[in-house]
Amino acid sequence: MIQAQPQDRPLVTNMLAQSFDDNKSVNYIIPQDRHRTRRIHRLMEYSFDYCRLFGEVCLSDDKQGCALIVYPFKSRTTLRSTLLDLRLVLRCVGLARLRKVLQRESIIKKLHPSGYRFRYIFF
Repeated sequence: MIQAQPQDRPLVTNMLAQSFDDNKSVNYIIPQDRHRTRRIHRLMEYSFDYCRLFGEVCLSDDKQGCALIVYPFKSRTTLRSTLLDLRLVLRCVGLARLRKVLQRESIIKKLHPSGYRFRYIFF
């Protein structure tokens, strides 16, 4: 495995958007309209940027596979993370689905182990 670089963003986001096109979890938070495919791609762009900020993005040696990993113990609210989140809401999820997304994230966080550091595979 190798660390993805900023120039790998299009490769990784295209790979993930294609791979998760019919994923129920992804499609649960994405409006199912004529912009669905573009919104999934934007979700993957957000994920790439977020994981580079608070974790890591790995590519297989042949660049045919990837893993986006978050370190929750590194996550914090910064101007950059706030702008990423805002862009996610406005360009991907939409205001109408924001509550649904926040509820889902709350449930996921409750399932995370507490008291020690762990890694979370985002995608």
